[in-house]
Amino acid sequence: MAALTPPIPFAAGARTVQDPCTGGLHLDGLQWGIGAWQSATVSLQVPAGQTLVLLGHNGAGKSALLDTLAGFLPVRAGRLHLGLRDLTALPPQARRIGYMFQRDALFPHWNIERNLRFGRGAQANLDDLLDALELRPWLRHHPHQLSGGQRQRVALARALVGAPELLLLDEPLAAIDPEARPALRRTLAALLRQRAITTVLVTHDPGDARLLGDQVGVIEAGRLLQVDTPQQVFDHPADLRIARLMGVDNLWDLQVQAVRHSGQQTVVTLGLDKHAVLDWVGALPAGTAAQPGGRLTLAVRAEAVHPCPASDARPARVAAGDITLSVHLIDARCEGPLWRLRCALACGLEVQAFALPALWRELAVRSGDALELRIRQQDMHLLS
Repeated sequence: MAALTPPIPFAAGARTVQDPCTGGLHLDGLQWGIGAWQSATVSLQVPAGQTLVLLGHNGAGKSALLDTLAGFLPVRAGRLHLGLRDLTALPPQARRIGYMFQRDALFPHWNIERNLRFGRGAQANLDDLLDALELRPWLRHHPHQLSGGQRQRVALARALVGAPELLLLDEPLAAIDPEARPALRRTLAALLRQRAITTVLVTHDPGDARLLGDQVGVIEAGRLLQVDTPQQVFDHPADLRIARLMGVDNLWDLQVQAVRHSGQQTVVTLGLDKHAVLDWVGALPAGTAAQPGGRLTLAVRAEAVHPCPASDARPARVAAGDITLSVHLIDARCEGPLWRLRCALACGLEVQAFALPALWRELAVRSGDALELRIRQQDMHLLS
């Protein structure tokens, strides 16, 4: 059963948290399902005006949860409140929600303006939405005359129009062209913050979760595995499944070679095939046991690995809170604004790192050349 924590602190720059009784979303032992399949029970709170992003693979139960919040699927167990209103048994039309479906679901025989004027949009002022989503040129067009990305923009505007009390977004950026996606993601983030509508958004893209969420929840097979601030979930995933969903590039399965204590900290020597790789220093995460001969996974994001020119060859060491690894470059590929470096230690352990273009030019290395990689202790996270 996935029982979640009370409301959590939010990162600087997030919207002001309002009184949760004025419009916060409360799931109290909620269970949802389709046919014979049903979720675990979930309890959580989304404070008024905040956005919860649910991240998970296809089939995790994300869209079914949205349909349950909207009233299209009945609640299997538990209660659902929006502020002081009990939505559990209310029909969809009484819930005062905006819903952007995974497919745009526009009326094909109506032009774009009439689609936006349907329901809550009949008397609403559309000006700021039309400008923000660049829809003015398409108001007289019909859906079949627009690209998939343009239809998604219309569907997003229709969900936002008329100030709904709860906003549900199912993969809102899925149909957007890759080159246009970052800009629209920023636009959506600004709209969510300006309008301060309590929002649940589902996605399989960690980039959406990182930018759009005040809270991020990781969902798998109807179980909510972790809910916290984006920074906490991305930097400190609770287990290996979550680390993979978060796109952690370096997940090293290592053997515990030795364990000792230094003051309040534990020093764990981790290795591969009898070769010591590094000493991890810190407080062991709850539920993590480090015993010689056992195995642990060390999670390190590629952006936390800093490439440096090679100096005198020396073993991995702890110095001023850093780990230094001597490696050779396997290859490097440009990925947008960054270079991804694929490197290997002498024992064969592969390490991925990112470098800005200026640093990549400064390194001036080719495949097979030696490098050093520096990692801060606080950027290495132990998983069972």
